[in-house]
Amino acid sequence: MSTEAQLLDQARGFEPDALRALHNRLYEPVYRYVHFKVRDPQASDDLTSEVFLRVLEALKKGQMWKKTPDAWIFGIARNVVADHYRKNSRRTEVDLDERLSAPGEGSPIRQVMIDEEHEELSQAITMLTDEQRDVILLRFMEGLSINEVAEVLNKTPGAVKGLQHRALRALSDAMQRPPGGQVAGEQP
Repeated sequence: MSTEAQLLDQARGFEPDALRALHNRLYEPVYRYVHFKVRDPQASDDLTSEVFLRVLEALKKGQMWKKTPDAWIFGIARNVVADHYRKNSRRTEVDLDERLSAPGEGSPIRQVMIDEEHEELSQAITMLTDEQRDVILLRFMEGLSINEVAEVLNKTPGAVKGLQHRALRALSDAMQRPPGGQVAGEQP
């Protein structure tokens, strides 16, 4: 049996070292996901802690992942964020993760161009539906597979592929629009 499989079996058995290892492996990706959705560092910390509390509560009740712990825990994170917004009855603007817009090497002109592209992408992402944003975030920022995203969103892999396709098309269309908002030759 592989080390990962042993870890998961031990976590199911509520063994402290295994739970700590699972927490250490998934805390950072879950925090990034939550922070991307709420954009408030304090709320992100609190909500990420809530995710892992719910994981522990679920394990105590005998509930666990069907296929992968990653997808199961991201599903819990998605529900925690949704509960947060329901409680607060407000919605914040979603920006790109800071690590995508961090300054890189190269000329200042190149950096300005990169920053402008990131701002455009950030604006385009805000125009996606919640499910499309989740697919883009989970697939391309967190590296989950189609099947894992399907498990998180409680959808079929085909539905996730469709959401991903529509999201990428919408992002492409939005990124091709000039600042005025219309594609060349498009009727107002």
